[in-house]
Parts: sequence; C-alpha cells; structure tokens
Amino acid sequence: MTSETHGSVAVPVRRFLFQGSGKGYFVVWLVNILLTLITLGLYLPWALVRARRYFYENTELSGARFSYHATGRSIFVGWLCLLVLYAIFFINVAYQNVLLQLCMIGLFLIFFPWLITQGLRYQMLMTEINGVRFNFYASPLRAWWVMMGCPLLIIIASVVVFSLFVTSALSSGSYGAISVMIGIGTLVLLLGIAIMQGVYAAQWFGMLINNLQYGKLKFSAEISMKKCITIVVLSMLLFVPFILLVMVLVMPSLMTLQENAYAAGGDPEQLAMMMGPIYGKLALSYLIYIAGAIVCFLFAFVKLRAYIYGQLVLEGNLRFSSTVAMGRMFWISVSNMLVCFITLFLAWPWAKVRMTRYLLENTHVHGDLEALTLEDHGVQPAKDPANLLARGLSFYPAVL
Repeated sequence: MTSETHGSVAVPVRRFLFQGSGKGYFVVWLVNILLTLITLGLYLPWALVRARRYFYENTELSGARFSYHATGRSIFVGWLCLLVLYAIFFINVAYQNVLLQLCMIGLFLIFFPWLITQGLRYQMLMTEINGVRFNFYASPLRAWWVMMGCPLLIIIASVVVFSLFVTSALSSGSYGAISVMIGIGTLVLLLGIAIMQGVYAAQWFGMLINNLQYGKLKFSAEISMKKCITIVVLSMLLFVPFILLVMVLVMPSLMTLQENAYAAGGDPEQLAMMMGPIYGKLALSYLIYIAGAIVCFLFAFVKLRAYIYGQLVLEGNLRFSSTVAMGRMFWISVSNMLVCFITLFLAWPWAKVRMTRYLLENTHVHGDLEALTLEDHGVQPAKDPANLLARGLSFYPAVL
C-alpha cells in the first residue's frame, strides 16, 4: 500500500494483485479442453465457470480475494434455451416460413440488449469480495438505445452520406472527380464508424457504471462522449501512417506487375516469375498492417481504460485509476502472440496470466477501504425462463 496527499490529507492507494500462475492455470485450462472434447462441447459452460473462478479467486485487494459463485449448470440451461431457439429459427428457414423468421429476428433485435444486461446482472450477483456481492440493473429501454438504437442510427447516417458522395462522383463523369469524391466519402464513412465506436463506448460504460452497486454502495461516473470519440478517432488516425507505408511498398510493384502482365499476354509462367519479387513486399506489408492494427486497438484500449477508471467513483469517496502504459501493453501483446504461435498455443495459459497480472497490478484504488460501511443488498438471481435464457449470455465482456 502507498499513499498520496490531497491538500493536507494522506489518502491510501492500493493496487489489485494477482496471485495465480501460468502453471496453475495451465492445469485448469488443460482439463477444461480435454473434458470439453470428450463431452463433444457439453462441458464448455462448466469450463468457462472454472476458468473465471480461477482468476477471481486469485485476484486480491487489500488482503481480500474475490469469489465467483456461478455454476456451469445455470449457464448450460441458458445455452440449451438458446440452442432450441436457434434450431427453431433454422427449421423456419428450411421450410421458408418467412413470417416466423421475421418475427424471431424482430424479437431478437428488441430483447437482445435486455438479455445482455440480465446476463451481466447474473455475473455481478455471482461476484463477491469481503462477503458482499455486486449488483447491476439497467432500464430495458436504456439498454436497447445504447446497444441497438444509437449505433444503428449512426451507421445509417454514415452510409447515407457515403452514398451521396459516391452518387455525386459518378454523376460528374470525370475520373479524377470520381476518385476524389469516393476517397472523401470513404473518409467520412470511417469517421462515422469512429464516432459510432466512441459514442457506444461512452454510453456503454456510462450505463454499466452508473447502474452498478457493491452491496448497497453505488458506483458513479461522468463519462464525456466527446472525450471517448476523440480517443477512438485518434486511434484510427494512428493507423493512417501504417496504411500509407503499405501503399508505398506495394502500389508501385503492383502497377509494374499490371503493365508487365499486359505485355506478357497472360502467360502463367511469366506471371509467376514476375510475382516472385513481390511476395517479400506483400509479406512485409501484411506484418506492417497487423502491427498498425495492434497499435490502433491498444491505443484506444489504454486511453479509454485510463479515462474510464479516472472517472469511476464508489460511495464512500473511493476513486480508481489505471496506469497501464502503451509501450508495455504493446510488448506484452506482441510477445504473447509470438510465444503462443511458436508453442501451438500451449503457452496460452501463461500469456493469459501474464496479461491479467499486468492489468490488475496497474489498477489502483484511492481511499480508505476500512472506512467503508459494507452491507450486502440481499438480492438473489431471478429464476424465470427469460432470466435463465439470459444466463447463457452471461460471459459478455463487461469491463476494460
């Protein structure tokens, strides 16, 4: 434990600790895979619960460890319900029953966000530390707007604007104007996607945090949509130099190949000889593209994580922070990928533990934990058919 000073008051700062190991998780992971294969996938819900329980029970804060009380049976029942609905839908497809297909799709679009939030609620109710469980409840209308309504509106608006640019370009009759207008339209479409992701992130984490409780204590956060959009747009701009570098490497060679292919008259042997020198550049370009995608994703992840945790507050004046660094995250991500590929993914448990430990040990709690008045809310998971169905979706990611 460390401390920081606010004015003349020293505030204790604690970080989360992960006490698990790659070796310990490897045993859990291997048994999960073997039993899932032997049972033809039926054991998967129990495997997912065992894996999550291992990480929860090895996560520590101020000497106390989390616990996870979900059961594979409850998840399995939810999956069975989802499987039955899936089978009914494809039976309707096979018999070309369009009306029932449309009804099922409509019901899915209406109720899917609610099922996700109920699955999240089940996750939180099953999570405990210091004898007190978490809880989560979000309005169904709010969940639908955040997860369906708002993203669909932004996507439709972006596609309409892109279509207007393309239509205007094609009506001009000039190849130069067509290229410029399509290029601008593409940038507008990408910007729309970035805005959609930023808006979604702001609304999703705002909904999640402001409807989350620890016992009877409430979490809160003021999430700025402008800040989230800025982070996502900047992450996409970071991708631009990588794309330009790929184009500089590949485009001249492709143009030369096109000219030579026309002169060769489509002879397969000559085309194969001409392609030889380009393979190396294509492979290098592919690696550059992957590196750019990783940098783009990690920048958004690190910056959003730092911002969201910086806004997070728990009643009792507990605040949070994230000190995850971009460079370290890039090194861990890339080295984990390389080790997993080299070992044919036998090193996956080690990689998972390594990343988890880094993220947890760079997540801090600011405030006096001992001063909290802890009281459990006493809420139990609902057991109606809809909530049993929602448990099948209870592994939807909830946190950064």
